[in-house]
Amino acid sequence: MTGWLSAATALGALGVLELALAVTVRALRKEFPWLIVPADEVPELSGELIDGYARQSFDPELGWVRRPNTSGRDVTDGGPVTFHIDERGCRSNPGFAGQPSTIAVFGDSYAFCRLTADDQTFPHRLSELLATNVLNFGVGNYGLDQAVLRLERELPELHGRFVVMAVVPETMARIHSCWKHYFEYGNTLAFKPRFVLSGERLVHIPSAVQRAADLRHYRRDLARIRALDPFYRGKFRRDVFRFPHLWHLWRRRARHGPILLHLLRGRLTRDRAAARRRAFAVIMEENIRATADLYARPECRGLLRALVERFVEVCRRAQVTPLLVVIPQPIDLAWIARRGDYYGAFWASIGETCPVLDLTRRFLEHPRRTDLYVGGALGPHVSAEGNRLIAELLATWIEGRQEPGDRQRPADPGRA
Repeated sequence: MTGWLSAATALGALGVLELALAVTVRALRKEFPWLIVPADEVPELSGELIDGYARQSFDPELGWVRRPNTSGRDVTDGGPVTFHIDERGCRSNPGFAGQPSTIAVFGDSYAFCRLTADDQTFPHRLSELLATNVLNFGVGNYGLDQAVLRLERELPELHGRFVVMAVVPETMARIHSCWKHYFEYGNTLAFKPRFVLSGERLVHIPSAVQRAADLRHYRRDLARIRALDPFYRGKFRRDVFRFPHLWHLWRRRARHGPILLHLLRGRLTRDRAAARRRAFAVIMEENIRATADLYARPECRGLLRALVERFVEVCRRAQVTPLLVVIPQPIDLAWIARRGDYYGAFWASIGETCPVLDLTRRFLEHPRRTDLYVGGALGPHVSAEGNRLIAELLATWIEGRQEPGDRQRPADPGRA
């Protein structure tokens, strides 16, 4: 009888813990969407959310792109900053608008220079150094695949001599995604095109969502989306907090444990913003681990190499000089310091196909490395100081490839 009572008591305690954990997860996920539950497998997309996305950035070919003549505001550790998009969809370049351009920059948010003002971006600094209007077509969260497609779109209107493609190492993961929600949980509107390799041939697969209105019916293509996106089974599903919650907490304890502790501590100390940032650092660690795993796979390296080759071929046909710039995130530098360089050998090998400027070593060896980045709700990005360094390195590279007399006269800083 005593044994039965003990077993019943233990089962009761487990039941209470299970219920408490389920309630806690559902409460915390409201402020931290990376705690995912079964409902997140097929999330609801409200009409209001879809309409706002359609107005602000939806693009059937690229997935998303910022609308011309718009602006935005970011809150950083150094205070708020505002960015502006000009009439052709570039980031504004104060003092150089409308002037001739010999250089265009494409890429992700590190190309766009998120969390810095318009006159603190590396394309703007480069404009000052080389006296030319450097066009900035960077878009947040782009992979190399989307950036190349945007280059192809903008190419007919470009009349420069150099195209700089600037990406973070995580572009390896981004090119394998077709719904960002499966890699960046909660990013439910971000459907994108992707490429796959068929033998040695690069095959373009358009986004599953070709009209913003189709977002209301994305479930119709969910089976195909899941089949195309390796992160659904390889990452997303194993992170879903489902019954039995205690088992899933134990199975993914290296991820779930620290996240729950950070968020609960934030509620106790009433410093939820700091707690959320610490929990997000766990997510960044998970993402870099997944990215490093992709760099270790020959088939994944093959896809990234094929996209670089497409970039080079596009530039060759347009008779412009390509340059691929790899800009590390702070998490990359921390990972390399602990475990070694997981992507350097790959990008060094790409140098046989395309000029590559990998800034990792320069950032690692910088005497004040923390000065190179600024923090924000979207994760850290390169600071004004870091952008100045990037511009100087790019100017040196570009000047070494210009013919005498190519340099334009200094621009009038008073022109708007």
